[in-house]
Amino acid sequence: MKKRFVYVIDTPTESKELLVRDHELIENADGELDCPLDLILHRYHMEWGDLFQMKAASVSLMQEDFYERKVIRSISFENLYYFQEK
Repeated sequence: MKKRFVYVIDTPTESKELLVRDHELIENADGELDCPLDLILHRYHMEWGDLFQMKAASVSLMQEDFYERKVIRSISFENLYYFQEK
């Protein structure tokens, strides 16, 4: 298994994985790998509001290969609130 990247959405009842394609990865100003979550959500026909409806506890960008899975960055939703204009 070659190295791949996924966003993992953890909810109280399940975990979902959203695959990140190689061309969606960027190197940020600090030289770290990153991927805009908005881009991946859009590809999966999702929006930020969907994460709140799912009661997501966290969303983590993970790097994985055959031997290990490593967290690149994680967003906790514990103290986040989503306000939607009507």
